[in-house]
Amino acid sequence: MKLERIVGWLDRVLDVKSFSDVSNNGVQIAREGDDVTKVAFGVDASVRTVKAAAAAGAQLLVVHHGISWGGGIQRLVGATYNVVKAAMDANVALYAVHLPLDANHAYGNNYELARYLGLKNLKPAFVYHGETIGVVGTLPNGKKVGVCSGGAGCHATDAKELGCDLFITGEADWGETIAAENVGMQMVCAGHYQTETFGVKALAKAMARQLKVATEFLPRADER
Repeated sequence: MKLERIVGWLDRVLDVKSFSDVSNNGVQIAREGDDVTKVAFGVDASVRTVKAAAAAGAQLLVVHHGISWGGGIQRLVGATYNVVKAAMDANVALYAVHLPLDANHAYGNNYELARYLGLKNLKPAFVYHGETIGVVGTLPNGKKVGVCSGGAGCHATDAKELGCDLFITGEADWGETIAAENVGMQMVCAGHYQTETFGVKALAKAMARQLKVATEFLPRADER
């Protein structure tokens, strides 16, 4: 399958163009050739993930956290150079998608996590960089739960204002932890990485099903 077709599918399904994001979403590293027989998926664009993608026989790696943010790459040195070199050595293209994957109702991190938790009556909530990326839902017992993956501890106080009984995120800094405590918001920090595997896995399955291309989710070594 042509790389262009896969990229077009990702852009369309995740509505990438409509998002204002701190990440430069889309293809961040190109490759020689346009044929793709397998797509690897991971949370982070790391040297380890790129090498795992190559070892799995993938020509494209799709990640949630890429290597180009804000004004883009200003110097190709250090950690960024190592990722780029690994990708170019293996001829693996890199596609990154940040907030569009957090927010997507069908395959997003937050909606997938909410469904995994058994939440019903899901409604969008929690604004980050002008985009609503999280979700609020209810448990069978009627308790209201807010979900916002990654480092979203800042939204614990927002969850309180929305009437949530519980707020689930990946991680929070100490100030955010104290702020949640001060407003009486029970917060669970389930891990930045752990909460952002849900959408990546769902997207991989959807691509395999809809495009009939081989996909594989690449867990961290310590997750295997």
